[in-house]
Amino acid sequence: MQYRWGDFSLDRAGALLTRQGDQVDVSRKVLDCISHLIEHRDRVVGYDELSRRVWGHDNVTHHQLSQVILAARRVLGDDGQAQRLIRTMPGLGYRWVGLLCEIADTGATPQEQAPDRPAPTQVDAAEPLPEASPPLQAQAAAPISPPQVTDTAWLRSDTLRAVAALALTLVAVAAIGWQLRKAEPTAATAQPAAAIAAEPLARLEEAFWRGKYEEVREGLATLPPAVADSPAARLLDIRLDIDRGRFNRAAQKLALQQASARAADDPVWQASLLATQSFLNGSAGRPGAEVLGPAQSAVKLLESTGHAASPEAMGGALSARGYGLMKTGRLESAAHDLVRARTLLLKAGDTHGALDAADTLARVQMRMGRLTDALALMMEIADDCRQSKKPVQEIYARNAATKIQVELLRWDEALASSDRSMALLREVPDSERRTRVVQLRALVLTGIGRLREAGSLIEEGQAMRDDRYSMIVPAAFHLASGHAERALAAAAEAAAFSRYDTNDTLNLESKEGALLLWMIAAQDLAANGKAMPIPSTAQLDALLQPESDIGHIALGRWLWAQGRSQDAETQFRLALAQSRQRGHLLTMLRCSEALIELLLQRGDRAAAEQVLAKLRAHDPERLDRDYRANLLGLRVALARGQRPAIEAAYRRTAALAGERTLPAQVLVAYRASRPSLADRKHREHTASRF
Repeated sequence: MQYRWGDFSLDRAGALLTRQGDQVDVSRKVLDCISHLIEHRDRVVGYDELSRRVWGHDNVTHHQLSQVILAARRVLGDDGQAQRLIRTMPGLGYRWVGLLCEIADTGATPQEQAPDRPAPTQVDAAEPLPEASPPLQAQAAAPISPPQVTDTAWLRSDTLRAVAALALTLVAVAAIGWQLRKAEPTAATAQPAAAIAAEPLARLEEAFWRGKYEEVREGLATLPPAVADSPAARLLDIRLDIDRGRFNRAAQKLALQQASARAADDPVWQASLLATQSFLNGSAGRPGAEVLGPAQSAVKLLESTGHAASPEAMGGALSARGYGLMKTGRLESAAHDLVRARTLLLKAGDTHGALDAADTLARVQMRMGRLTDALALMMEIADDCRQSKKPVQEIYARNAATKIQVELLRWDEALASSDRSMALLREVPDSERRTRVVQLRALVLTGIGRLREAGSLIEEGQAMRDDRYSMIVPAAFHLASGHAERALAAAAEAAAFSRYDTNDTLNLESKEGALLLWMIAAQDLAANGKAMPIPSTAQLDALLQPESDIGHIALGRWLWAQGRSQDAETQFRLALAQSRQRGHLLTMLRCSEALIELLLQRGDRAAAEQVLAKLRAHDPERLDRDYRANLLGLRVALARGQRPAIEAAYRRTAALAGERTLPAQVLVAYRASRPSLADRKHREHTASRF
């Protein structure tokens, strides 16, 4: 069976695609894709069905399939906007919609046919349907005749030999002509060159998402010059530098490509580069305004083109703008852009881009206080990345999940997430998120009392000298280890860190979080008989203008240290109410610690017990398994003086301490609460008499 449309002819039996009689050099995957769509032009061909036909199995990503569709469209002179021949049916698959002639092998008269048209579907405005002429619309309702079946008796006659000889002659002539024309490419053969470039680039892009950076680097270096100079190859090269943390090199390459895109007056390419500029600035720790600016320009540029922008281009620009809006604290607007971006990218079959948009959306939810929703989305992304073997994106998702799990005191889950992230680093050893993975692992190990391992990771993280991250985690580690002076120095350095507005991280990881750790370390030093440190002018200015729950706790501790206990209590209760409303369990615990300490110091044991009861009622399962929460319970039990409760609280706290040592004041109070040996013997003797 042969099919003809425009200048093209497809001989399905001979697996030959020609244009104006010349063979088109095209990969087997692209040829199989075109053939299958034509043969089943009466319906939509689903993603899995087309994957099985092209690859032999359906374990294929949407990105791989969309690259084959892109190559097929380029070969045929079609594109994702016009869709004259191959139409994307969002959420369903693809369909051949071009007008063609079907020619039976018997030499029957060609019959012009068009596929049955599907019922109108909702398609995004950025992906307009091609307008059909009235004759084509009239033909759309006509059923397609089944392929003609002819009698094969003639095959047994001498006719077969004559036809075979003629066919061999024609093939030989065509082959000679094609070989002669190979030395002088014409406009007719220029189109297939783009298709040839699509397949190796698709393989390199897939290797990139799997974290095989050396394979990508070597592949880019060995591409033919015409392919290596293509926008897609240049962009992949820039993204490779960004993910390897080579930001200056990426910026230099990006500037050259932006100049080329402006000279070519290509708004879609310019917008793609602007979106990449936004992500580069964010990865390099630039201020939020420098992240948002290029992304806003990308969206405006695409909007100015009207309906010419594809869903993939607009989705990428909106994803970058949502990222920039998050960095500048405009969370509602960020969420709106990211939801739109994810929808457009899924329609376009860009699963990688859709995952990136979902990842950023989850981080926006984190900042909005919707931690449970954010965690569910991050785990969904991480699981999907694990199944599809995308370690780069999985690291991003696991890091975010770990942060949320720490905030919710889900230590077992946080440990499992950080275990997985550390394992992924073996697959992607030069990931630009390596420092982050190590820091979060140290934070989790500190939270569960494995201090020696945490200390080794702290040293490893500091040796990396990554100036995108502060000294917050070392400060928390030194506090847990009982080294208040080291904690004070690390917290002071963390408070001077200038890039907190670029990090979508935990509440603790902020200027106010650093001030809180500084105040805790300062009060620990004062409790051990040393002089109370005095904050610098900059620290004091920040303390007196709290903007978050953590900031109110830090201010409360400062007021308490100044002897203003009533004012301090007001700050603590305000922070506790707000953090309870948001469900930030770790912040609730830090606030309750300060408030209960203050109340016990004042002698108001009943109020302290009430605060502890409300805290425990919020999530008793998580708090029962947290060392700091049980230590707080031990303090209250010691104040009450009931020995059975003290012993039970002490056993639970000691079991969760790991390598941590209980505070000296608590140990002194606990030992004082225990009866002397003489008292115990007297009680035992008295009990034995009855």
